[in-house]
Amino acid sequence: MGPLLKAIIPAALLTEIAAIVFFTATWAILAEMHFGQSVIIGGEVVTAFGVIAIGVTVFRRAIRSEKRMAAGETATDA
Repeated sequence: MGPLLKAIIPAALLTEIAAIVFFTATWAILAEMHFGQSVIIGGEVVTAFGVIAIGVTVFRRAIRSEKRMAAGETATDA
């Protein structure tokens, strides 16, 4: 299994968890405040951008880690 596939798996799983939590929270909060359907959908769109940003960040960090492990580098204490 190459580093790309090893990085995609955790990125997909963490993004899925974040999406479920954030979309549910956004819908529940805006619905509880009695906003209209268009405001709720707008909030979900903004949340989707946040979830995409989380997914990209997790993937980039995972691919960097996989490449470092493949090269045999040791982790430094930072």
